[in-house]
Amino acid sequence: MTKPTREDADILLRLAELSASYNLSAAAALIWSDDFPADFARFRDKYPKGKRSEEEGLLRRYLGYFETAGTLYRNGLFSGDLMFDWMAVTAAWDRVKGYALGVRQEAGDPRLFENFEYAAERARSWQPERS
Repeated sequence: MTKPTREDADILLRLAELSASYNLSAAAALIWSDDFPADFARFRDKYPKGKRSEEEGLLRRYLGYFETAGTLYRNGLFSGDLMFDWMAVTAAWDRVKGYALGVRQEAGDPRLFENFEYAAERARSWQPERS
């Protein structure tokens, strides 16, 4: 990967601002709680489709946030080294994967959240270069 630039740092800061405006700390608290139904069928039992819930809204913002970052990365607009050093992309994907894949199937859209998944898979093999 290439060394991050000041432009990458600016994107990182914008993503941090977006995280705050999306209230992603509440979303993270939800998905990392022991009560989070990571299995899609269990999630739908608890939060039926078509019934608005604050939890599903938080989860969708969380997925949208990581999809945005993943899209920037996949298109060469955000340094993978900086992204993977800053964000726990793989851990986040692994935690919400059941929901994301379930919604993908439910919507009949195989591309839904694909850039989040793409970034998470690339992050699995990433190793930081430390001097």
